[in-house]
Amino acid sequence: MKKGYLIGQITITDPKKYQQYASETENIIKSFGGRYLIRGGDQIIAEGTPQGNRDVVVEFDTLEKAKQFYESEEYAKIIDIRKENSTGYILMVEGY
Repeated sequence: MKKGYLIGQITITDPKKYQQYASETENIIKSFGGRYLIRGGDQIIAEGTPQGNRDVVVEFDTLEKAKQFYESEEYAKIIDIRKENSTGYILMVEGY
């Protein structure tokens, strides 16, 4: 069965305020069966121009589960914290 992945590449603009988002997101992700594969860490840019300096990859059982997490009431309560204190992108993709 194919997995679902939520991928983000962001730049945090206010680390202190962003910390609230980061600490609350982990429990919400777990409640949808997700697990972090990448959460920050060093980057080596081989080609192109990144859209941020922080990478996040979360694995879910299915793409639908990733979408359910992203569209959940729980996540809706904190998403503005990320949007107000970082720039970048979030995408969901199906993979193995």
